[in-house]
Amino acid sequence: MTKESTKWIIVFILLSASTVLFKNHLYVLIYASFFAIFAMSWSFFTSFSGYLNLGHVIFIGIAGYTTAIFNYHLNFPMILSMPIGVIAGAGGGWLLLNPLHRKISGLSFEMVTFLGILVLSDLVLTSYLRPITGADLGISPIDSLLSSFPLIIGLNLFMCISGYLFVRFLNSKHGKVLDFARKNTDLVKTAGLDPHKYSGLCLLYSGIVGAIGGVLYIHFSGSAGVSNTFSLSFQIHMIVMAIIGGRFSMFGSIFGAYFVILLEEYLRGVVGGPVENMIIYSIGFCVYFFSPEGLFPKITGLKKKLIG
Repeated sequence: MTKESTKWIIVFILLSASTVLFKNHLYVLIYASFFAIFAMSWSFFTSFSGYLNLGHVIFIGIAGYTTAIFNYHLNFPMILSMPIGVIAGAGGGWLLLNPLHRKISGLSFEMVTFLGILVLSDLVLTSYLRPITGADLGISPIDSLLSSFPLIIGLNLFMCISGYLFVRFLNSKHGKVLDFARKNTDLVKTAGLDPHKYSGLCLLYSGIVGAIGGVLYIHFSGSAGVSNTFSLSFQIHMIVMAIIGGRFSMFGSIFGAYFVILLEEYLRGVVGGPVENMIIYSIGFCVYFFSPEGLFPKITGLKKKLIG
């Protein structure tokens, strides 16, 4: 057993133990696990490829709407509609974003991916697609996943396996080339390698995890609408989580998601929605300004100093 796999096993045990200790808040923990998956999958591509992807919800949205359409309109059971949703979300999102990242980079890629989610969100709201997407009402009701211990254990297991595989990829030959390409693309091209091949693989793996999380999240929500798929605030939320926790660390993204969701749960009984968002986004701004690496690396660094 490697040191890295041991870390993820410990994380899985700790997260699973928390569900027993805080069983009265199971719904909140499930919600946090979903966003941990989203934040981690977004961070995997954006942080290590050098491309700021502002359209990660494209994977989630296509997957979510596809499984909802097959489940609601065609009466497919979840066990069949969800794999179809994952294939459509991961494949459709990759076919859309991969050619873009091969042609453009920097601010251009950021703007195009940002505009992409605006176009898709408006598209599903049009009267032309209302019979299929339900427009502003969404697709509801669809078969739902119940808030239960098996669900959160499964989510945590999927999260930890995905995180472990992400780290394995980054430590592999492909990951090393990707890291070189992020720092100096011309150097990689000089070596006769196509840097877009490696960043494209990173994008695909990121999209697969995002799409799987998307279909599960939609069926947990019980409906598919813009707010839980192509929403801009949905995208911003997962970015803020990754920034607060530490977007260059898979563990940091998980930490950030749990930190934000638990803080939101506390604030919900104290302040209104706009003030709640203002507090969360202000924390994200301050963390990025004073500690760009995020809170999790700071905490682990402090722990090492104390132990030393």
